[in-house]
Amino acid sequence: MKIVILGLAAGLACGIALSASAQQGEAGASAGDIKYCNALAKSFQSMHPLQEGMPVSDVVTLSKCDSEPKQTIAVLEKKLTDKKIDLPHDDRIAQPPGSTGRSQ
Repeated sequence: MKIVILGLAAGLACGIALSASAQQGEAGASAGDIKYCNALAKSFQSMHPLQEGMPVSDVVTLSKCDSEPKQTIAVLEKKLTDKKIDLPHDDRIAQPPGSTGRSQ
């Protein structure tokens, strides 16, 4: 039973993060903020195998990408850097002309 509940929580987190990309964000939040937040959420979810699930507080955090993307980005970036996981590419940051967006 415990495994089923954890699996459902992980599935809910995945569904919420993916559905957030189709919804409108908070005032002042751009589509880029929501897209980057969802990329961070996907990276964060990859840390938790589906069989193990993740803490409910993390599921709640992931569900806020559509309503509070800027605050959620800050939380997820901290959690990922604390675990020494590379952050996904942020398309919101301008690249110099002629740049491929990749660093050496």
